[in-house]
Amino acid sequence: MTPFISFLLFFSSLTILSIARAQERAPHGLAYEHPLAFSPSAYDFFHPNTQKSNTKGACSSSNCSPLPIAAQLEATQAQASTSQKGGSRVGAAGVAGIVFGFAFVVLLAMGVYHVVITRRTNKSRANSIQPDA
Repeated sequence: MTPFISFLLFFSSLTILSIARAQERAPHGLAYEHPLAFSPSAYDFFHPNTQKSNTKGACSSSNCSPLPIAAQLEATQAQASTSQKGGSRVGAAGVAGIVFGFAFVVLLAMGVYHVVITRRTNKSRANSIQPDA
């Protein structure tokens, strides 16, 4: 192998290893969670039976719709408008696909290089003059 090819192979293996190491997961789990206190409105949301509110006149004072389909439509439109703001992020599977794709391309290039050099060597051996025995 030529020095350039060995340097290229060494550099590509270091690159693959550094990319794989850089994508370590952040610590997660119950031990790393910080307890948060619920706000009073959040507590009321998750415990609706603790307060007896007058739900019949709730829609008369505000602009809410008494129909559940209209409420679902409004919620869906609000969710769609917030989901368009976020950028596209590459997940762990996408990163793994990129790394394995790059490794496949490198191995394919090395295989093609080996075939080309082997054919060239065999061709030069066939063309050389061999003495008759």
